[in-house]
Amino acid sequence: MSDNALLMTLSDVASLARVKRPVVSVWRTRASRSDTPFPPPVAEEGGVELFDAGSIAEWLSMTGRGNNPDAAADAAANLAFDRSVGGAATLEAITALLALRSMLGVPLTSLDQAEIVDAADENDPDDELLLREIEAIEPAAIQAYVAYTDALIEAAYSEGPAFEKLLNDRFKHGIRGLSDAAPEPPALRLLAQAANTIAETLPPAPVLVDPTGSSGDALHAIAESRDDFAVLPVLAADGDTTSVRLTRRRLLVHGIPRAPLPVDSNGAFSANGSALHVVTLPAASVPGISTEGMLALIDNVVLQMSDDQAGLVLAPATVLVDALSQPEAEHARSVILRTGRIRAIVRLPAGLIPRKPQQPLALWVLGAAHPTVEIAARWTLVADLTGMTLDDGVTEDLVTDLVAGLGSAAAVRAHAFRFARVVLTSTLLASRASLVAQSTPASVARRTLTAELAMRAEQLLAELDAGTTPHPLDIAVTVSPAGSGQHRGTASVQNLIADRNLRYLPGNRIEPDDLLDGAAASGIRVIGPDEVRGVVALGARVVDRLRFASAYPAGRLTEPGDVVFCTSPQPAAMVDRDGTSVVTHPARILRIDRSDPDGLVSDVLAADINALPPRDKQWRRWNLRRVPPQQRPSFEAALTRLHNERAELLHRLSTLDQLTDVFTTGVTRGDLLISTSDSATTSGPSVPESPMKGSI
Repeated sequence: MSDNALLMTLSDVASLARVKRPVVSVWRTRASRSDTPFPPPVAEEGGVELFDAGSIAEWLSMTGRGNNPDAAADAAANLAFDRSVGGAATLEAITALLALRSMLGVPLTSLDQAEIVDAADENDPDDELLLREIEAIEPAAIQAYVAYTDALIEAAYSEGPAFEKLLNDRFKHGIRGLSDAAPEPPALRLLAQAANTIAETLPPAPVLVDPTGSSGDALHAIAESRDDFAVLPVLAADGDTTSVRLTRRRLLVHGIPRAPLPVDSNGAFSANGSALHVVTLPAASVPGISTEGMLALIDNVVLQMSDDQAGLVLAPATVLVDALSQPEAEHARSVILRTGRIRAIVRLPAGLIPRKPQQPLALWVLGAAHPTVEIAARWTLVADLTGMTLDDGVTEDLVTDLVAGLGSAAAVRAHAFRFARVVLTSTLLASRASLVAQSTPASVARRTLTAELAMRAEQLLAELDAGTTPHPLDIAVTVSPAGSGQHRGTASVQNLIADRNLRYLPGNRIEPDDLLDGAAASGIRVIGPDEVRGVVALGARVVDRLRFASAYPAGRLTEPGDVVFCTSPQPAAMVDRDGTSVVTHPARILRIDRSDPDGLVSDVLAADINALPPRDKQWRRWNLRRVPPQQRPSFEAALTRLHNERAELLHRLSTLDQLTDVFTTGVTRGDLLISTSDSATTSGPSVPESPMKGSI
């Protein structure tokens, strides 16, 4: 074996050839009597045979064994660590070489040992990333490491994927500290999807804040899952531990901008402006951290948060959710709860930590502390996913629930929660049990909510029919039998458009000079963002019919029931009940397919948009509620009656306001005399009636 040999175990060979491990043993036995025997082992470490990677790749290519025609090119991506150096030390050395390669942009095999060390010193003069790791490589072994690094990059096509392949091997080789608390991919996908969705609701240019400096798995997952290819910059805690330095190298090779986050000896720090805090615990940078230590770290995050910031905390359920036996820990968690910034608490399924499959994780979502809600009325979302599988569907619906919980009371009322339940924060503080114990089974919560809704509907209808409405509404409300409600849940605008249940139409680009004052000219009614938001009354602006037809031959008019919406300065929508309006850019139209609405109703669609957080402008991702198909006709008829009743009352209210103004002006000027059937007799001399005055 040469000094530069790259080594593989039989399991590595099976992975390279894309076969099961026993198949390799069969090959080895049968080939021993052939003209092309299986390559012999070149070393042994801890009873494990090691084979030369080049010889294995050549044998696979020569014999055609396995299911990987690119085995020779992929060999470096399936190599074992050199056990003679030690797994952790090798990981540090090779990740340092990968970072140096990404800085230099040239193969490291083109440099000798002295040039590699000089390049490391030149590119990392303060030894923040890689200098000490490269200097620690034995001179006799550096060429083997360099060859391994370049081969790994060639097989993976770039430094980033090569880095991730290397990190995946930390589980296979049991490198403790870096793998003990590392989450499984489903947990990271949940964290990434929640982070990217919540980031869209924050003020512009948010940054990710990592107060531990070692949340590399989460930060990489967030960057990798972004569909706009614009990674969020990272503020990461300074430090000189192995895990912190590894995270810096990881961010570097993936091109994720990073700035240092000063953290004092007490764990306090400051991050200003728009930010999303990402905390994964226990952190590799703080080995042996206790429950109280984790809660203290979270408390430091919460204390420095502003209303322009949010946060995600992924940690053991024993810390975030379960009943705490230690009074100090229980007090520390209660202090955080009292801040009102814990907006959602989720217990996740077990099996999301490879090395601790029985330990469940939990998720906290942090946000503004209900600034417009009284302390006694503040709420928290709770959900218990024990026993569930964290697949794509569950993840998407859970994230939708969590983001809705960050919104206003109206947004919470408008959202049809699948997993979460709204509970008063005071109830959580008073309970000694698990924080998700309040997440009662969905069937019980649904029955309770159904009864409350039915009682409230009957009460309101009775009040309206007994009041001053011109005529009874004649709407009956009953509780649907169990299971017959056929709750449809929500669907994204993007999916509804793809399924042709919804159609998107952009607004017309109308020249400003063509927009006329509706009070002084006749024409087609115009609806723009100001009309949608209620800043300008409907009909206040029009466009001449002939001018629209001649100047805008491709112009579009609305149809009755179209939903007109805008995203700036915040999401808003209205229903154009009459149709035949000109919608002006940047307002746009969502049109429900009447032949296949899939439970969509215009009024519900508009209500869902109006309940969105102000910064949620990714309209294709908006989730819309739907109604059961058999209820849609009656529901729309009832909404029409309510709308007509409201319009009639608004007209009556406007008439009353105008009459009030006329009375006030006439009486104060002495032009009018007012009398009513229950007027008290006024003493004093009578006033002769003037021909200019009248009696009402």
